[in-house]
Amino acid sequence: MHGGRRLEVLRGIDLTIAQGEMLSIVGRSGAGKSTLLHILGTIDLPSAGRIIFGGRDLSTMSPSQLAAFRNKSVGFIFQFHHLLPEFSALENVMMPALIHRQSPRKAAEKARELLEVVGLQSRLDHRPGELSGGEQQRVALARALVLNPKLLLADEPTGNLDSETSRGIHDLFFRLNRELGTTMLIVTHNPELARSLPRALRMADGLLVGDETAGAEQNDAADAPADAPADAPADEAAKDDETDKAEQPSAPAEAEVPAP
Repeated sequence: MHGGRRLEVLRGIDLTIAQGEMLSIVGRSGAGKSTLLHILGTIDLPSAGRIIFGGRDLSTMSPSQLAAFRNKSVGFIFQFHHLLPEFSALENVMMPALIHRQSPRKAAEKARELLEVVGLQSRLDHRPGELSGGEQQRVALARALVLNPKLLLADEPTGNLDSETSRGIHDLFFRLNRELGTTMLIVTHNPELARSLPRALRMADGLLVGDETAGAEQNDAADAPADAPADAPADEAAKDDETDKAEQPSAPAEAEVPAP
């Protein structure tokens, strides 16, 4: 419900994602991209339908079970890094591990390892305000991976970055996907990133209107002008996240995500 009205945000979503896949979700503002991402990550729950993860039906879990599942199996990275300003890069990456009662020594070892992977081994003691936008997002990415999630969900992770910095983050996603085998779903309106991924989900009006492998058709969709039909992706306003999050899905959705 939203403003007293019942809204159908997602309708008839039927989706299977294999372990280790890397794919984009594209579409106009309000298409339902962020809502789909939040449902797959169990931040939001569908009013109907099922989400199967590694053979487990998440719709049968209690809130506490869902929280435990989400914390262990899913990593999130958003357009804004959400780093804690009073803590160093190392401490920010350690935080999820400490919350899950890992020893400080073990958490620090893992955090250092990941910060080295993302190229920030010389910035461990810097606070977020002392880092560039690209460096902040790299710290956020390392933090998302510190608990070894099977699934990484990224919502416009380069939306606030310049093109050169964005390319560096894109390259990092590809390298981590290859090296760690982490499944990655990336919501983006960046045509370069959408074209470069092996699979693209195209959404419009809460529907999955395209599920395409890399090729000419995907390129055409990613390059669509702003006045293209409603089912084609175009540049989106920053309010997309707020629009999608404000609406609660009320129609069936079925998705199968990778097995551990």
